[in-house]
Amino acid sequence: MNRRRTKTTGIWVGVLMVAVAVATLTIVELRTQGTTAIDGFTVANYRARVETEDRPAPDFELPSLQGDGSITLSSFRGYVLVLNFWASWCGPCRLEAPGLRRASAKYRAQGVRFLGVDYRDDKAAARAFVKGFHLPYPSAFDPAGTLAYRYGLIGFPTTFIIDPGGTIGYRFVGYLQQDVLEAALDDVLSRPSS
Repeated sequence: MNRRRTKTTGIWVGVLMVAVAVATLTIVELRTQGTTAIDGFTVANYRARVETEDRPAPDFELPSLQGDGSITLSSFRGYVLVLNFWASWCGPCRLEAPGLRRASAKYRAQGVRFLGVDYRDDKAAARAFVKGFHLPYPSAFDPAGTLAYRYGLIGFPTTFIIDPGGTIGYRFVGYLQQDVLEAALDDVLSRPSS
């Protein structure tokens, strides 16, 4: 009986050691890539990678973060829209906020609108973020993360460029630099309208 118990204990110790090794390697890998896991999502704090898309943007209605009613995606139809998912607890979101502010001012006269979506955040912290970065465009409040789920987000920040017809043209996962955003906006604006 003692041999059997010793063998079972040895197996469990081995399983535990493997689990610890896997957990350690996972943590090292996340830190090496510059990411941190928060609430099941990976927060990207590296430069954004771009993906081109050609699918309808899911419509939504969410409360305004500013507390003045609700915001719908369909109210932006006819404009090129930069839809930015962010949170006050997201470090890379803080890095990209000044560039988003500058780009929103630069492209407004060309028919580009910006909309933020605050993800699973404390409302007071989110409002302080908007005020602190002087963001001139509205933000919707997504406290449960349901819209992020519908858009298939895997990290924050994530930014979409949606054409005037409501089709997603670009998705950027990670910290989006202003010059990269502007190049994508120039591309979308140069396309013939349908």
